[in-house]
Amino acid sequence: MKVLAGGARVFVPSDEVPLIEGNRTYRIPISKRNGANLLAQTVSEYAVGRAPARVNPRAEEVLYVVVGRGTCTVSGFSYPLEAGVGVYIPAGAVHQVQSDERLTVVSVCCPEDDQARAEPEPQLKTSGDPPLRTVHEQDRPRIPVADRYFKLMVDKDLGCRQVTQFVGFIPPSRAPFHYHTYEEAIYIVEGEGIIHTEGESTEFGRGASIYLPIGVRHCIENLGTEPIRLLGVFYPSGSPAAAYEE
Repeated sequence: MKVLAGGARVFVPSDEVPLIEGNRTYRIPISKRNGANLLAQTVSEYAVGRAPARVNPRAEEVLYVVVGRGTCTVSGFSYPLEAGVGVYIPAGAVHQVQSDERLTVVSVCCPEDDQARAEPEPQLKTSGDPPLRTVHEQDRPRIPVADRYFKLMVDKDLGCRQVTQFVGFIPPSRAPFHYHTYEEAIYIVEGEGIIHTEGESTEFGRGASIYLPIGVRHCIENLGTEPIRLLGVFYPSGSPAAAYEE
């Protein structure tokens, strides 16, 4: 873990000792234990099979599928998973992931829920219309911001009250220093670059996690030839375009 000015942090996969729960191997790079305030980010690798069901009594949770296929059951309704799908899990909803092939999922709980627990396997519902709980990156419109753009994923249109999830695309360039009025957890899906805070910088690559506290001045620079694709989740909800330079 690299700690930067203002409390920003950059984590690489080797920073965390993986934990195991059933067919799921996971690590928790961003959490209160590692200096975050409210957000908790988990990166999970699922082998083929059904993982234990879980519930967050107090926290909303959002998932994003990086690689693989499977299904996610939320409150008894089953939703297909594939790369590029975002999932909204309301507080108190029992959810369960089943992987049809090796599956990589990045999840963020807002706020971190110390009462999260395993639950008995849920019964699938055979009637009723399932609520909208998933979105696919390919179906979301591009929203330009200067020379870069983002796609809103899980947001208020899925019923999410406190969290915004988005996918951002950064071409080879450097943004001006800015800050946000929300706490942010980032996962680098593709690409590599440098994150700058005032007086400090560090490199990052694919699979890295970046934590940004409220108000920390920062910018991300892409020194490569291909766009950086990143998954961002922030709390409280808002717009990724809301950046302040002064």
